Formats: sequence, C-alpha cells, structure tokens
Amino acid sequence: MMNDKIISGKNNIQITKSECGGQKGCGAMTCCCKGNEDGNVKHKQRDEQEKKALMTRLSRIEGQVRGIRAMVEDDRYCVDILTQVSAIQAALNGFNKELLARHIKTCVSEDIREGNEEAVDELCELLKKLMK
Repeated sequence: MMNDKIISGKNNIQITKSECGGQKGCGAMTCCCKGNEDGNVKHKQRDEQEKKALMTRLSRIEGQVRGIRAMVEDDRYCVDILTQVSAIQAALNGFNKELLARHIKTCVSEDIREGNEEAVDELCELLKKLMK
C-alpha cells in the first residue's frame, strides 16, 4: 500500500488521503478541499495562526454587533448607531479581504497549477458577489 500521508503547507500539516477524500487540491499547500456525501460542501485545512487571526476578527465584529444591540435597547441617537453599523461593515470588508487573499494564495493558485481552470471561474463568480 502506498504511503497515505500528505505533507501540506509551510507548517507541515499532515493529513491522509482518506482524511482528505483524495480530492484535487490536496498536497503542496494548506488547502484541502473535500466534499460531503452530496459533494456540495468543501473544507479547507487552516493552520492555527490563520484560524486564530480570522476568529479574532470575527470576535471583534461580534462585540461590535452586541454594542449596537445595546445602543438600540438604550434608545441611542440614530446617527450614532449608523456610524457603528458603518464600522461593522468596514470590519467585515477587512475580514473578506484577508480571507480572499489567503484563498487566492492557496486554493486558487494550487488549482491553477494542477490545471483546474474551473477555479478561475469560481473566483470570478465570488468576486461578482463580493462587489455588489
């Protein structure tokens, strides 16, 4: 039997082909996509540093949303609430930029190297959604 281990990414995260589902996109980078039983849900193996950075951003955004809720409950002035909503939108845009950059550097670039041109189409569709 062949060695089932795959060393991926800078942090040498080890996964097996069976854990990964043997899907394209596994190997050189930390991007590992596998579908569920329906094949509709993909997963990405993230290193702890990346996951922590994303989760920290999301925690801050959650705190901002709770702050707005408190402002509404406290009958605060509309302009003050709208200003905070704008800050949350900016924070979400920052989260999107970070996640998109990492996606392009890992998943998309790896798929392109492997000849999967569908990754470019998927990226174009994603950009259309993000630019509404």
